[in-house]
Amino acid sequence: MSMVTPRSRMSPVTAFFLGMFFVGGLTIASATTVVLYSMRITDQKSASLLHFADHTLEGLPELLQSLPPALSDMLNDHRAPQYAGKLDVQVRFINDENSGLRPVLTVKNTGDEVVSMLALRVAAIDANGTPHRDWTEVVATPLSIDNDWRGPLMPGETRYVVLHGSRPLGREAESLVAVAEIGDVRIWNGEPRAHQ
Repeated sequence: MSMVTPRSRMSPVTAFFLGMFFVGGLTIASATTVVLYSMRITDQKSASLLHFADHTLEGLPELLQSLPPALSDMLNDHRAPQYAGKLDVQVRFINDENSGLRPVLTVKNTGDEVVSMLALRVAAIDANGTPHRDWTEVVATPLSIDNDWRGPLMPGETRYVVLHGSRPLGREAESLVAVAEIGDVRIWNGEPRAHQ
């Protein structure tokens, strides 16, 4: 007569921990696969991007030569903070219909260069030098388009600008004065090539 010994069953606690280890191992393996694949794609894309940037920089002079004159001129300038001394900037306030203050600027280019970009900061300050409001405005741009792109400021020319938006200042408006600061100046480099 043969004796069959009954098999012992796995306890629920053991089954739980084995299942958790299996799921944890599967999660780690999946995450590792995703990370490695992402790194491979990133490496390929980075190499492609660097290759593209390298060829773009090499071809930049030819690209600038092939642009229409208006676009190539727009990119043909340099920052010139020393030229700020040749710009006479005056600012004052006028009252507008909404009983607020609106800054108006007069900018004269006393030098012999074309200003391709000029950014100004205007502030309303009191007698103690405390600012109450401030504005930023670009008063010279490489191209002249509509109202916001006023175009370059030619040598010896004066530009008159009414800044956008009034600022209601209430009773203290009469005691405030306007001051202006030149934020950025760019000068056109001149003719890059003979335009047809």
